Amino acid sequence: MKRIIIPIFICTLFIVSAISQPKSINKPGDKSTKIDELMSYCHENGLFNGTILVSEKNKVIYKEAFGMANKEKEQPLTIQSSFYLCSVSKQFTAMAIMILKQKNKLSYDDKLSKYFVEFPSYANDVTIRHLMTHTSGIPDHYRLGAYKKGLKNADVFSLLIKQDTLDFAPGSKYSYSNGGYVLLAMIVEKVSKQPFHIFMKENIFKPLGMKNTLVFDESKPEIKNRVIGYNASGNPDDYELFTTGAGGVFSTVDDLFLWNQSLFTNKPISQKTLADAFKTTTLNDGSISNYGFGWVISDRNGKKIVRHSGSLVGFRTFIERNITDRYSWILLTNSGDAVPMNEINGALDSIMNNATYNLPKVPASSKLHRHLKDSSHEVAESFPNVVVPSEIPESSTGKYSK
Repeated sequence: MKRIIIPIFICTLFIVSAISQPKSINKPGDKSTKIDELMSYCHENGLFNGTILVSEKNKVIYKEAFGMANKEKEQPLTIQSSFYLCSVSKQFTAMAIMILKQKNKLSYDDKLSKYFVEFPSYANDVTIRHLMTHTSGIPDHYRLGAYKKGLKNADVFSLLIKQDTLDFAPGSKYSYSNGGYVLLAMIVEKVSKQPFHIFMKENIFKPLGMKNTLVFDESKPEIKNRVIGYNASGNPDDYELFTTGAGGVFSTVDDLFLWNQSLFTNKPISQKTLADAFKTTTLNDGSISNYGFGWVISDRNGKKIVRHSGSLVGFRTFIERNITDRYSWILLTNSGDAVPMNEINGALDSIMNNATYNLPKVPASSKLHRHLKDSSHEVAESFPNVVVPSEIPESSTGKYSK
């Protein structure tokens, strides 16, 4: 009987999901209540397992933890849970460079060849500014096949210096390069004469009171309240890397709130120096790239928005700051590709602007996976491939749509 009923259920579920429309919500209530309703819905429907913090005018209006930090040990997530930030780490790397710039230790126009003689002659045309804005032509090391578990900066560097040519002339186009940010971390070490994780702790994390934030590298520091990453089907997918600069930072929503608040002050750098981070980039032909120094820059209804997303197997992360209206939110999840981050962000933006918002659609694969698990572990294990492949992560170029 099961062999007949389950396929019928599967077909019915996919048909219902395909024709269903997102539910629009527009009802009275304060922002925190609406956010809680949104995030509770997302968690209950398998769309969010993680922590969230939303702030407005320097005050936290909502923060909550949903789900498990470690399913095998039955450890629930808390606000103190520490997540791998993935590419959200890049804004901290850019800040390290800006700190050194403010101290007159380097220039954004310094050539790559000044710091690394190992590169071919094209390093004479690549600047620190190019590296920070993803306009250097240095390839992304992941596209070159450098994504083994335990990958180190030295591995990335060895691969990059073997490239005979750049992907394009520096400054001529935008192309996201994790390799470029690994090089920035190495430049910080050369200029400061300190290991990257020590420089970050002494110049950013400690001064800002970010007690639960650190750079994870091959020294393997202990991470308090560390979260395990999981894929869309709920299996552990905690891919450990030791590369820094492009990623490597572990943090909590509370610490990231402190970071966010500091960016409205003169810590750890002046507002004049910080302003460079939030400027778009003009390419050689006069066209504009909307990537600044570790941030995606956009204008939404006349409001200045800066943000960045991150994604690596079992983790997805996001931070957005509305500089004009001074509200922001931080999303950290360890359910990786199960999270419709764009839809959640769109709903949060609508709530913060007192507008109607859409509840994210629940993919058929999520409904089916939950149904099978609830019905019978034996049945669930019989259909391990019903979950669709991972969503393509949100583009780091910052083309945001609601």
